[in-house]
Amino acid sequence: MTIPYNMAFACLDCRKSFKRQFNLSKECPSEMTCPNCAGIAHNFGRHFKAPKKTDSKQWKKIEFLFQHGFKFQKIRIGSGHHDVVNYPDTLEQAREFVVKYKNHAIS
Repeated sequence: MTIPYNMAFACLDCRKSFKRQFNLSKECPSEMTCPNCAGIAHNFGRHFKAPKKTDSKQWKKIEFLFQHGFKFQKIRIGSGHHDVVNYPDTLEQAREFVVKYKNHAIS
């Protein structure tokens, strides 16, 4: 028996975020149609927490990270499974983050 997971999708155009349940033993789509604007909503995984629609600074940071291959996947460093890197809080920190963790980006 496999456990279904709620995956977060977000549209960077209209800043709409929504979740859909998937069984991870089957393929989960990387994109879906945005239910708000019919644009592209990207899969940001199980751990993504969308900011308020009006928080333009945070959405710019999310878009920057996404453009550089970071879809809020867990980045593990070290030998322990608990050694997880926290995502940056600001766009300035995100610029440093993409350089430091470029080997963990998803193409």
